Amino acid sequence: MGKKRQADEQPSGLDRIFTLLDTAPLGLHDLDPPAAVLPDGLPGPLIELYAHCDGGRLFLDTLELVSSTAVESPMPGRWQFATLEGAAVTLDVRGRVLIADESLDDEIVEGTRLDRFLAGFIDATAMLYDGDGEFNEGVFDDDGDIEPAIRARQLKAQLKRDPAAPAPRWRLAGLLTDTGAIEDARNELEQVVSDDPAFAWAWLDLARLSERHGELPGALDEARMAAETAEAAQHPQAGYFYAQLARIAARANDEITRASAATKTSLLAPTLKRAQLDGARESIAAGDPDSAKGLVELLKAVWPRDLEVLELARLVNPS
Repeated sequence: MGKKRQADEQPSGLDRIFTLLDTAPLGLHDLDPPAAVLPDGLPGPLIELYAHCDGGRLFLDTLELVSSTAVESPMPGRWQFATLEGAAVTLDVRGRVLIADESLDDEIVEGTRLDRFLAGFIDATAMLYDGDGEFNEGVFDDDGDIEPAIRARQLKAQLKRDPAAPAPRWRLAGLLTDTGAIEDARNELEQVVSDDPAFAWAWLDLARLSERHGELPGALDEARMAAETAEAAQHPQAGYFYAQLARIAARANDEITRASAATKTSLLAPTLKRAQLDGARESIAAGDPDSAKGLVELLKAVWPRDLEVLELARLVNPS
């Protein structure tokens, strides 16, 4: 019994985080005092969070926590409680932290638990600052973006705090792909889908890696997993995943899979053809024919006899 009491008295993850924030350089964080009364309906992790502060800003305004009364519920079982560099941060009924990713027009799981997410965020972002709260030298490139080596260290810091968090590992795989470390990238992506089998984007990236190296049977299986996973989750972009499956099936000369995926695409994404056509034309007008070719390849896989698609294909590949 004595040991159990000692364990119960150990500080929680959030207790340790706010103790750490108390020792940070002045001006880096600005936290509001806890409210006397919290609104009804908040989930347990947010109740614990607001026991420490009623909103505030971490690392100047990188992460902004809204006050307890400003928490919104965009859908049942979801609570938006913060923004990270302007992107909405929500907690779901399972206690996971999700962040809107502009590059995907989608939300992805940034943390498996609120305290782990905050600990990883603090460790990663602290790498940018010195002891006086100023930016360290050499963390940004000439365009103002974080240097890839620093970004990789940040992602690994997040994963040290939350090893099963899908989004940081998925981003790390993207960095590894960009630097040519393909096998390492594949290993990270395989870990992502093992931790979160419903992460359709990671399945699709696995398919693209396999396709890039001529492993079309593997790419086809991985693209099928992406599409079926997205459909099962009623993902709003499920039709796009089926379009990618159709494209890879066309490259693999699998007509049965291509035709089936094309049918699914038309049913699930009736506006996709127009969006892809418009995107291809914009790429051509912007002098980016390579992007246009990729869009046309997808269009031809799903709508191979469409006259508008064929006309655009001739424009992109005049030979």
